Amino acid sequence: MSFNIAKHTLFSSIIAASSISTLALAQQQEGFTLTPSIGYYNMDDDRDIKDDKAYSLGLGYQFNNPWAVEFVYLNADTERSSSGSNVDVDQYRLDGLYHLPTIRSANLTPYLAAGVGTTDFGNSSSHNNIQLNAGGGLKYAVNDTVSLRADFRLVDDVEDHNLDNITSLGVQMTFGRPAARTASDDSGYTPVEATTYTQIEPEPVPAAEPQQAIEPDTSEYESIDSETIDAENMDAETAPAENAIQEESRQESTMMETDMAKSDAPNLAEQAVVVAPAVTLNILFGNNKTEVEQKYYPEIEKLAVFLKENPTSTVVIEGHTDDRGAASYNQTVSEKRAQSIADVLTGIFDVPENRVNAVGYGEAQPLFDNDTAAHRDANRRVVAVISSNEA
Repeated sequence: MSFNIAKHTLFSSIIAASSISTLALAQQQEGFTLTPSIGYYNMDDDRDIKDDKAYSLGLGYQFNNPWAVEFVYLNADTERSSSGSNVDVDQYRLDGLYHLPTIRSANLTPYLAAGVGTTDFGNSSSHNNIQLNAGGGLKYAVNDTVSLRADFRLVDDVEDHNLDNITSLGVQMTFGRPAARTASDDSGYTPVEATTYTQIEPEPVPAAEPQQAIEPDTSEYESIDSETIDAENMDAETAPAENAIQEESRQESTMMETDMAKSDAPNLAEQAVVVAPAVTLNILFGNNKTEVEQKYYPEIEKLAVFLKENPTSTVVIEGHTDDRGAASYNQTVSEKRAQSIADVLTGIFDVPENRVNAVGYGEAQPLFDNDTAAHRDANRRVVAVISSNEA
C-alpha cells in the first residue's frame, strides 16, 4: 500500500505551519489539536526490518489543565534486512499526555506521554500485535495556536517482546479554543457605571506641640522656717549666674531635639507610589477553567473605568488557589486566571498593557488555613492591587 501522497501532504503542512512564526510568547491553549510530524523509526534488531523515516499525523484534544489525549497514525515504508522486500508499516495508537509547568524564560513546555496501540508490519509474525508506548517531549509555543514539538517514544511489543523507538519533530496546531471577545462585539453586554476605588493617601506627620511650662507647687514651702529663708538669701547673689547657665543648656538641648525630629520625619516629596488596598474581584472560574466568562466583564470594566480616570495608576492582578491538587498545577492555574483577566483589561477595555501586570501565587498565600470548605472558598480568589505613581 502506497502512502506517497499522504506523506507529501504531511510534509507540506509542517513547512507551512512552521512559517507562521511570531514573536509572541504563549502557553498551551485548550482546544482540538492537529499535529503532523516527521521522524525516524528505529526497529528492534530481531525484527529483520530496516530502520527508516516515518510520517505521522495526530488528532487530539488539549484540556484546560495539564492533560491532553491524542490519536496518532504513523506510516513508514521500509524493507527487510535479509531479503530487501518492501515492508509497509502502519501504526495506530491512542496516547495520553501530561504537561509539566512551562519554563517561562525559554517558553518551553515539557510533557510526559504513554499509550496503547497496534502496528501492522505486513506479512510478518508481528502482524497487529498489541503495543505499549511511553516517553515524552518538549513543546515550544510559537503563538497562541501553533507549537513546535519534539517527541520520543519507546514502543514495546508485549507479544513478541520487541522494543522499538521513535523520534519525531512536528508542528502542533490548536483549533476551536474559546473565541476572545472583540471590542466591537457588544452583543449581550451592557456597560456599567464607574465604581470608586479608595486609595490610601500618606498621613501627614503631626507637628510637635510645644510643652507648657509647669508651675511649681509652692504650697509645701509655706512652712519654711526663718533659717531656711536666711540660707536662701545668702545664695541669692550666685543664683543669677547659675540660672543663666541652666537656661543656655536648656536652649541647646531643645535645638538638638528639634534637629533630630526633623531628620526622623519622612520626606513626603520622596513618597512617589501610593498603594491602595487589594480589591477582590467577584469573578468565578469553572472547575479547571481559566477563561473569563463574559458575564463577569462588568466587574472587570469597573476596574478599567477607574484606571482610565486615574491615568497615573497601575494594577497588578493576583491569582490565588487553595491547596487541593498538585502545587505545580495550582501555580499554573493561578497564573493563567490572572493573565486572562489582564487580557480582558487590555484587549477588551483598552487599558494600556504597560499599566497591567498579572502574577499567580498558587496556594502559597492563603488567607486562612485550608481546613474547611469556607476557608478554601476564600483562598480561591483573584485580587487587583492598584498603585498610583504620583510625582
